Amino acid sequence: MGPNHKFPKPDGVKPKEGAVLCPADRVLALYNQGTGKKAKKIAKAVRRWFYAEAKRKGWAGLRFLKDVQSAHGAGCVLWLAPQELNVSITITKEVHVLHSSE
Repeated sequence: MGPNHKFPKPDGVKPKEGAVLCPADRVLALYNQGTGKKAKKIAKAVRRWFYAEAKRKGWAGLRFLKDVQSAHGAGCVLWLAPQELNVSITITKEVHVLHSSE
């Protein structure tokens, strides 16, 4: 029997950090463990499953990232829900920036 991979939990992240990266190998290990399938790439089915699981675990949002060199899936960033109401979001063509009142 292989290792038992745990899905990241929001309560394991400090509010000041705000987000964590779940690398591609862990995303795939979690998907394979959770579904009994043998995915080797972060395909649509993996992304759908991971998204649903992240929402179920209480993550506020997520974003899959590509590796800059290979353009393959690098993993997924998971965001905590804002801990305060005084948050502004700036969206530009190139960058999404979250501003806290801290």
